[in-house]
Amino acid sequence: MQVAAKWLQAGDKVFAFTRDGTRSDELGKLGIRPILWNWLSGSPPREQDSWSEFRKCMVTSETATLLVAVSHAPQPDIDPRETHTRGLVSLKHALLAVDPRNTMDWIYLSTTGVFGDTAPGEWVDEKSKVGPNRPGSIAAWEAEQWLADNLESNRQLILRPAGIYGPNRVPRWQSIRDQMPLRADPDSYLNLIHVADLASIVECFSNQKTLERLYCVSDGQPVLRREYYEFISQLGNWPPPLFESLEWNLTSNRTSRSDGNKRISNNRIQRDLSYPFLFPSYREGLRSLLKELGKT
Repeated sequence: MQVAAKWLQAGDKVFAFTRDGTRSDELGKLGIRPILWNWLSGSPPREQDSWSEFRKCMVTSETATLLVAVSHAPQPDIDPRETHTRGLVSLKHALLAVDPRNTMDWIYLSTTGVFGDTAPGEWVDEKSKVGPNRPGSIAAWEAEQWLADNLESNRQLILRPAGIYGPNRVPRWQSIRDQMPLRADPDSYLNLIHVADLASIVECFSNQKTLERLYCVSDGQPVLRREYYEFISQLGNWPPPLFESLEWNLTSNRTSRSDGNKRISNNRIQRDLSYPFLFPSYREGLRSLLKELGKT
């Protein structure tokens, strides 16, 4: 949504696919032209005013950017390997019917969850090995491979965001406030990116050609979960956070431990974009959310 707002402010026409009628109304009120469509249906978008307008824009437009930012959550009765790829196939067919020239640039929001197991605290970057374990990460990795096989390399950009936080997106702060034990290894790393920085980075990339087709998007300041949650408790003036026993983590949560105990490098994005972060670390980001964290 924040990316769309930036594009609107720049004077661009912004369309959005959504399968939710209520969401469609909300988008319309913001000035975004919603196209009601379920990309997993296998059918093209039905005729509607916004779809007709989109087709006309594509005929006359010299440049257009498509941002694919969809949930990585598992879908009922769909293999994780097809959760995104099935939709991407439908999306490409729908767009080619509108613009056979295939001039649209694609930006796909993947996830750093696609990386494989690492040594505790190991730094990883775009060249590190891939080996997703969770359904959402598997869906993202399959989508990355589909894009590589089906789009020209200069027409695609894959961004792998770290954990996204921001307004209404501070996981577990209520648990810290209410002294509920956290099911997490306090000595494993979190890698984060504020939603405002992510939106600005997407906007920057949509306005320039990139040297690479893959970037990790992180503030580059990984933090131990213990320190992160303790900082939240300090901001809220609450007691220190509680954690479930390490024994539980070792026996019942091995996959999430290996997925979450790495450090994401943002050297490539710093090299090619020289982006000045609005929130250089979780400290500045969480302080900006102090009022939200103070809610009861």
